[in-house]
Amino acid sequence: MFPNICRISDANEPLLSSEIFRRAGRYNPPAAIKLANTEKICELTTPSSTENLELIRAVVVKIAQKAGFAEMAAMQIALAVEEACVNAIKHAHKNNAAKPLRVQIQTDHQKLIVVVSDQGKGFDFQNLKEPDMQEYLAKRRPGGLGIVLMKRLMDEVRFESLKGKGTRVWLVRYLVNCQKQNVH
Repeated sequence: MFPNICRISDANEPLLSSEIFRRAGRYNPPAAIKLANTEKICELTTPSSTENLELIRAVVVKIAQKAGFAEMAAMQIALAVEEACVNAIKHAHKNNAAKPLRVQIQTDHQKLIVVVSDQGKGFDFQNLKEPDMQEYLAKRRPGGLGIVLMKRLMDEVRFESLKGKGTRVWLVRYLVNCQKQNVH
């Protein structure tokens, strides 16, 4: 299902993705449960391929739920993380699976922070403009709303981009009032 080149690690032991999913089934990675209860930091490094997005989503959802986020909030966080990962895969790494995509997840009693790092050329995030949604919808243009989604789904979104040294995207979601959200 998932290649053995994807690693989830904490301070104690690295786990291969195939082992995680073999042990507990597709959407219940035990490493995520273990990490959420101990170190509260998880780092996931995968090849830059959209094939790994399912694994990243599953880990993010499980850690968010273990941190206290309701199901809907956990899925919103995972969607924002997925958008950041897709941007890194498509734009920074140009679908080059040889370049690693790094996702670090940190939780505490107030928030969940996800940092997505790539090895691309970097970009000028300060001059990004919000798209005109009426024009966007009229043209029915696919794609291009990843950053808008991230900003709407998360409480904070920050970018750090250095020319030739890649980009880091910080996605922050606070736990306050999230327990009441649920999927119906």
